[in-house]
Amino acid sequence: MDSRKVVVCDNGTGYVKCGFAGENFPTSVFPCVVGRPLLRYEESLQEQELTDIVVGAACAELRHQLDISYPVNNGIVQNWDDMGHVWDHAFYSELKVDPTECKILLTDPPLNPVKNREKMVETMFEKYNFSGVFIQIQAVLTLYAQGLLTGLVIDSGDGVTHVVPVVDGYSYPHLTKRMNVAGRHITSYLVDLLSRRGYAMNKSADFETVREIKEKLCYISYDYKREYQLGLETTILVKSYTLPDGRVIKVGTERFQAPEALFTPELIDVEGDGMADMAFRCIQEMDIDNRMMLYQHIVLSGGSTMYPGLPSRLEKEILDRYLDVVLKGNKDGLKKTVIPEFRYLLRYLSSKLLEEN
Repeated sequence: MDSRKVVVCDNGTGYVKCGFAGENFPTSVFPCVVGRPLLRYEESLQEQELTDIVVGAACAELRHQLDISYPVNNGIVQNWDDMGHVWDHAFYSELKVDPTECKILLTDPPLNPVKNREKMVETMFEKYNFSGVFIQIQAVLTLYAQGLLTGLVIDSGDGVTHVVPVVDGYSYPHLTKRMNVAGRHITSYLVDLLSRRGYAMNKSADFETVREIKEKLCYISYDYKREYQLGLETTILVKSYTLPDGRVIKVGTERFQAPEALFTPELIDVEGDGMADMAFRCIQEMDIDNRMMLYQHIVLSGGSTMYPGLPSRLEKEILDRYLDVVLKGNKDGLKKTVIPEFRYLLRYLSSKLLEEN
């Protein structure tokens, strides 16, 4: 079958990645956001006509004139009407395909309610008339893209963080861990931190600007307490950032304080384990025969795993817990273990396996 007849669509909280099977990179990546005009405008704004429904990147350019909504929240579709506008934009404006001539592969978040999955399939068949629909768990596809069938996937995007154990191509829902801390929450926390520093930041109007600051300046500290002390005693961590209006702000300890919420969610008033604790508990709850394979194949996925320093911090914390809980402090036992391998991968999955099958 012609690979361009198989559409691949990864529906994330923050971004939609869409393209065709057999291609290593998505044809289009755009924000999963829908905007409606606050007032009716007939004239053109910024060389772009303001229509009744605005989808994707155009929303960021016109955000001051739009009522913005996010159809996906914490990885789960909440507004199906708006999600329909997002899919219309993906299929007709970005990919420019006739769905009746194509099959489609959709990614599915772990622990997605069955009724949501059924609704998604129903929409693909009844509204778009795709000739075939296949849905696969994101974590399983992540491992496929790495040439693996067994491993632990830590997927942190814009809305939610999941830790998913996969053995021989099958995920274990009852062992899957979920944390409602990801990119969007870190951006919001960074807005708060910058406001405490004295900068006038608005969580709605300045959200995209702060997101850009986060992506360019933030990192994960290897030792949070030592890094924080260094930030208090010196200015070595301070970086300058020029805002769209020309103002220059200084960002210091906020650079690592904001993403620290991934490891310490109580910083933003979220109860539960952080990323390292979830990963360790997930592996230890697996049957003993499969634990070592999971330790050896820990795969990072999603935009919120791209912070500099995250892999080494995660490795250190998992090894610390392994030494303390499993080896009871006996460091000699570490000689018998294999240090976990951390791999990056793109959020979009090429899905060559689907094409070959």
